[in-house]
Amino acid sequence: MFVSVETEKQRIAVTLTLHSGDVLNGHVFPGQAQKLRDLLNNPDQFIEFEKRDNTLSLIAKRAIAMISAIDLPRIDQLSRRTQATTGFDPYHMLGVDRGANRGEIRAAYLAKARLYHPDKLAAKDVPKEVGDYMNAMFIRIQKAYDELESITTRA
Repeated sequence: MFVSVETEKQRIAVTLTLHSGDVLNGHVFPGQAQKLRDLLNNPDQFIEFEKRDNTLSLIAKRAIAMISAIDLPRIDQLSRRTQATTGFDPYHMLGVDRGANRGEIRAAYLAKARLYHPDKLAAKDVPKEVGDYMNAMFIRIQKAYDELESITTRA
């Protein structure tokens, strides 16, 4: 069995604010430091920065005014929750009462669908994880609506 010597780099999702006022969202690679603080305090003058379009840049540390880690849920956590249909409550997902009529359910669905639709972020510079989260939530919203629509059609 062939094992690659090069392992995937650990990435930390961050927002960088530069002294110029530019704000960048992307990833930095802490390496063996494992912490953002250690990455900034090592003797290197530049940090490797991956933009949302997956292009890599080197940014001078002296150009950075502020750096903030973005705490995002891991997609595998969300996927497990999405696949676990036990405990899935379509009423709760859409935010409607159990006695809601078809019109109320449809209105709640449309409001949530507009809020979480993946195309809403297509032209924006957001982390891939945010796009994955929005897509997973949209699927859950669609599933909840489909379940409630079938219930109200039978009634």
